[in-house]
Amino acid sequence: MQRTTSIHGRWSHRWVFILAALGSSVGLGNIWKFPYITGENGGGTFVLIYLLCVVLIGLPLMMAEVLIGRRGRLSPVNAIALCARETSVSPRWQLLGWLGMLTGFLIFSFYSVVAAWILHYIPAMAKGVLAGAGIQQTSRYFEALLVSPERLILGHSAFVGVVMTVLALGVRRGLDRAVRIMMPALFFLLLLLLIYAANTGYFKHALVYLFHFDLEKVTPQSVLVAMGHAFFTLSLGMGAIMMYSAYMGRRDSIGRSVLWIGLLDTLIALMIGLAIFPIVFASQLDPASGPGLVFITLPVAFAQMPAGQVLGFVFFILVGLTALTSAISLMEPVTAWTVERFKVMRWQAALIWGVLAWLLGLAVLVSFETMSSLRFFSRNLFDWLNYFTSNLFLPLGGLGLAIFVGWKLSRRVTESELHLQQTWLYLAWYFAIRYLVPAALGIIFVANLYNII
Repeated sequence: MQRTTSIHGRWSHRWVFILAALGSSVGLGNIWKFPYITGENGGGTFVLIYLLCVVLIGLPLMMAEVLIGRRGRLSPVNAIALCARETSVSPRWQLLGWLGMLTGFLIFSFYSVVAAWILHYIPAMAKGVLAGAGIQQTSRYFEALLVSPERLILGHSAFVGVVMTVLALGVRRGLDRAVRIMMPALFFLLLLLLIYAANTGYFKHALVYLFHFDLEKVTPQSVLVAMGHAFFTLSLGMGAIMMYSAYMGRRDSIGRSVLWIGLLDTLIALMIGLAIFPIVFASQLDPASGPGLVFITLPVAFAQMPAGQVLGFVFFILVGLTALTSAISLMEPVTAWTVERFKVMRWQAALIWGVLAWLLGLAVLVSFETMSSLRFFSRNLFDWLNYFTSNLFLPLGGLGLAIFVGWKLSRRVTESELHLQQTWLYLAWYFAIRYLVPAALGIIFVANLYNII
């Protein structure tokens, strides 16, 4: 049953896979979500809990996804089905692959809308549209943007078009080349922001904020948020990592690759915090300002700082790059599955899913204004897609995957794929995937389900 190569191609080097998986992981969750949930949950206390959750929950589950992807060498649906046949368990486990691909597609449909906001802010920052603006002005600007779909449709269309072009070119000519260009550019831009932040005079404040530990701030809610973000930030539960793993080399170490991905993803998240918080503190703004941190609070900070116009321009290019690298991984599983199932060309599969994603994204785009009256429990289409995918579909898919790998897949398969040198490392992973990961994801799922009810 074991395949040596994928019909779609393979990465040119092990580090390209690591960078590709990192590009999938380092999305808006790191730049948009991590800073504000850190601010809302006690700063350094939250960071330490989050790091522990990454080690105990995120990395073991990522290893499970990678071993299935490399074992099957196919899209998530077919890779899981192949592993199920090899272990002589029910083929219905492939439903996990369907759930992951559906989740990725739905996330992309509203991700492209957020990308349209970003693409609007890039020229706005370059032109100094928000120069000298305060919180009220930036709030009104962003709110006016939300209810003006005609100003965003070009950005939405361009973003979908770029993603689908990369996918249409295939693994080596599209994904591989894109990763080797975009990820170094992302690191370079982040380094520029970090250097600037280090010279604001508030870098020490950011260090204390991010790394000061206060036991009194440890609450069940902060632990739950940390567990959820440790899972979400590594791009798990949506088939992206599993799909990218299908293009790995047979001799590449899964354990070392996953460890590098986890370390670099965490490092980038912390670097982003150290780049953003000094700027926020220097402008006497609130670091716990919620999702509006990127689109409302930070533009005010840039407007008040020397060279803020250039800094804001660089920042939103960085945010746009992270959105692009993540979005490509969201649509690769459904594109690959369509090629496998219907024997069509990659460009045809990319075009089909691109049109469908563009149409759903268009509905999301107008849900803030034209369809604003079609709200259910005070949420529009954007809010519901975001809530169901992030809070229910992702943890449910991760939970199912942990159960499949930990309890259904034979140890012969997992041992041969992981090929860990020390027995205790395998036993530690096996314990985590059988007990710790399902327990954590079960708690997250039930808590989120309780909140919706």
